Amino acid sequence: MTFLRERREIFLALAACLIVLATSVPTEAEGLRYVFVDHLSTPAPPAAPMTAAATAIHEALVTATLERDVRTLAAPDMRGRLRGTDDNARARAYIVSRLRAAGLAPLFGGSFEQPTYVEPGDNAAPVRHGTNLGAVFAAEERDAEWIVLVAHYDHLGVVGGAVHPGADDNASSVALLLALGDSLGRARPRLKRHVVLLFPDAEEPPDIRTERMGSSWFWRHPPLPAERLHLAIVLDLMGGRASPEMQAAGLASALFVLGAEASRSLADFTRTLPSIDGVEPVFLSLPMIEAMPYVPNRRFARSDYHGLREHLGRPFVFLSTGRAETYHTERDTPDTVDGAKLARVTRWVGVLAMQAADANAPLEWRDFTADARADARALLRMSAGLETSGRFPWPLRRALAADRRMVEGLLRRWDAGAAPTSESYRALQLASTRFQAAQWRPGGWYFVLW
Repeated sequence: MTFLRERREIFLALAACLIVLATSVPTEAEGLRYVFVDHLSTPAPPAAPMTAAATAIHEALVTATLERDVRTLAAPDMRGRLRGTDDNARARAYIVSRLRAAGLAPLFGGSFEQPTYVEPGDNAAPVRHGTNLGAVFAAEERDAEWIVLVAHYDHLGVVGGAVHPGADDNASSVALLLALGDSLGRARPRLKRHVVLLFPDAEEPPDIRTERMGSSWFWRHPPLPAERLHLAIVLDLMGGRASPEMQAAGLASALFVLGAEASRSLADFTRTLPSIDGVEPVFLSLPMIEAMPYVPNRRFARSDYHGLREHLGRPFVFLSTGRAETYHTERDTPDTVDGAKLARVTRWVGVLAMQAADANAPLEWRDFTADARADARALLRMSAGLETSGRFPWPLRRALAADRRMVEGLLRRWDAGAAPTSESYRALQLASTRFQAAQWRPGGWYFVLW
């Protein structure tokens, strides 16, 4: 039985790699050339005080709705909310009812729904593919800039006869945005920027990293002027329980913040957020989660920021509590969501959004940017609990330990003044990839082959 289980694990890992390769497009065919910066590795500026709007939303936020919304969206009769199914439509109707009850305005010309299409080319008519959902809380000025918070609502549906509920992925993030929508409706703060809540369809394979994604359609057809988009906050997997290794490293309340390295202004803005409810923001460069072992000249977007980066190039951050063992399995049920942690990160995201909606300074963004020293320090901190962990088979445990020694060596050289290179940063990315994979599949001895 153990042998058959291991064969199944290998098959699933290979299948996942094939899906990624089949649904991704090359970027920079001659190699990814990152600009290395110190936006995250230098000391953070002093914490900024909460704005009046942030304070109002923080006080008005009721997190008791989170569990109810997760349980509704990930209920067995929702059957995994697969795009194009009646189950997906029922989830859509529930989200719209919640937005109406919150008193938010429809985003798409009087409708909460935005149909999305596939454009086959050769003068063929577009084909209906999915349905995005969106609402807006308006600023005082009609032509104001806007921010958008993004959480896809679709999931995998029924796979091999088993319902994949998708509680963490991504009912947790949807519930977070619905709670924020409720608080906006209650507090009615006066804001400088419109606040958009977007729930894209078609994020999961085989649509991920393609123009078929609901978010890709939205970024190509935004209902508000693209040049006035101040900041996008993309959320995925916001309710997973921390692994034993992360808990041992003192990061049980970690929230990963990726993308802030893209500019000094974006890094400073996100790092000056006041301390909120024990949430531990862990800043990483986005490339640290986008590498694949056998594909050195591509990057693999992990969520709905894909089309934003490709089409608009506007500032964004990607937030996640990380991939749990239940990820993309039938075990991703509401009972496995860390409700207390989800409540804490909901309050953190609410303050982040309100600070962004009221900030005075513009935010800049530059693609192909990484802070190698900050990334190395973060990876060493996250993996500090490996030494006491007994969850991994010895080949994987040995490989992870070797990765730590390698990262320590890189950091020593960089701290001594050596400049990161594409090759040394690639080694750091692959160490990060193996660590992420081990958290997802602790028994995956085959990750040693990476």
